Amino acid sequence: AIQQTIWRFFEGHAMPVAAAKGTKVYAFLTFHVRTGRLAAFCDACAELLSASTNDAGRVRIALHRELPWARSMSNEEFTLFMMEQTWACGADLEKHTCSPHAVKFNEAILKQRMLATEPSVSIFGEPLTTTQLAKLAAEASAQEAAEASLAGEEVRALGNSSSVAAMGPSQAQDQSLHSTRSSTPLQRADSRSSVLRASATLTLKK
Repeated sequence: AIQQTIWRFFEGHAMPVAAAKGTKVYAFLTFHVRTGRLAAFCDACAELLSASTNDAGRVRIALHRELPWARSMSNEEFTLFMMEQTWACGADLEKHTCSPHAVKFNEAILKQRMLATEPSVSIFGEPLTTTQLAKLAAEASAQEAAEASLAGEEVRALGNSSSVAAMGPSQAQDQSLHSTRSSTPLQRADSRSSVLRASATLTLKK
């Protein structure tokens, strides 16, 4: 059974930020219509299209039927339809979903079991220009590079931690001795001088 219908997808969900600024929004809705309910669906859509002609902000509402092709979804049991809607802004789309004719359409496809599965809804913004595509690509590349750099640092840090953890006590002591032995003669001389100066200071205080 269809648990929710097309208009309920909008309930409780704010429109995208871009839509709130007054730019056009594009809604794409798909319907898998049962073969036995095709006539009723067409009647309901025709009534919706006619009744919504004067809805505020309506730019375009059109219904498309899938054509037969190699990978078509439609079959003997159902036919795929897509409704495209263009509105002046997100607020106009929200108002439309609450209109009497939209609610009537919603109830009709539910009560008459017109659909084989739940409808799907997608909302898009204005068509992208070549400039916007270039900007989007640059932002995506920068984000990918930053993530790759961070991942590399994490791998190196993990590798260093694993190397230290794998060393036993004797190996750690050998590593410490090796570091001491590998110091230069000048460094060792400075170290001995520091010890002698500390010893002389203690003797004078006595």
